Amino acid sequence: MEDLRLKNPDEVLDVRGEECPVPEMSASKKLKKMKVGQVLEVLTDHEPAVNVTLPSLCKSLGYPFEIIKDGEVYRVRILKVK
Repeated sequence: MEDLRLKNPDEVLDVRGEECPVPEMSASKKLKKMKVGQVLEVLTDHEPAVNVTLPSLCKSLGYPFEIIKDGEVYRVRILKVK
């Protein structure tokens, strides 16, 4: 499996300042429009989105993901595989 930390994202979704369920809903909508093999990077500063909702979205869809902490911001990279 390709390392998502090294891959440049195809799309970036900035939901900093937004609380649940906005990051998860926005990521879900964006992923539906993307092609298989593309990487979505979600920028968020909302810890519940990082700890709970975005990982559960990825697991329910079967998409691999990486969480990269970048100062106060989390970069959640999601690979669309199907």
